[in-house]
Amino acid sequence: MKLSHLIMLSIFSLAAFYILVANPKIVSEIYLIALVCSLIFGIVKSNPNISHISAFLLLINFAEYLAFAYGIVNLVPTVESKLLNGVMVFGSQLVLSLLAVFIFIFRVQLSRLISKSKNIELTNFDGLFHWTFIYTSIIYALALGEHLLRNAFLIRDITYIYDSFEALIYIAWALTCGLLLTMIILSVKSSHTHESTL
Repeated sequence: MKLSHLIMLSIFSLAAFYILVANPKIVSEIYLIALVCSLIFGIVKSNPNISHISAFLLLINFAEYLAFAYGIVNLVPTVESKLLNGVMVFGSQLVLSLLAVFIFIFRVQLSRLISKSKNIELTNFDGLFHWTFIYTSIIYALALGEHLLRNAFLIRDITYIYDSFEALIYIAWALTCGLLLTMIILSVKSSHTHESTL
């Protein structure tokens, strides 16, 4: 099996798995564990690109997880505050996603501020990560717009994003895990190739 087929299969499998679990708390924890594993790999293999990308992803997703899991942003609205609550939920996710776009556009510069390693470089994956967060930003913006139409303007028939919101976000998470897996595989192949030429 070709590496590209294996990567696509892993992305589709992860997306299907996340969607089938259908419990945001469990899926979030599994996703965070995958990010921690890639961070550990990057640290153990002294690969600052993998470790910094994993750390940035972990920081962004852990902040979102804490905000929702511990009630900083309340997921259960009261009848009077349904409009405001939805704006807070989708708005905070949109802000974090846009922050992630900024972080991954300037990932190399941020990594060089954090570490003095000479191995920090722009990888083929850096551009893909910020596009993943542009995708999630669009989903959050559409969800926010749909929420405002339903609750401020009382147009109740619009539920396209609401009905598939979790699946759309899980696709981005699966893509992120697939990109990290690809980085790890290529890093291992590169180190084996380097060792065999010595």
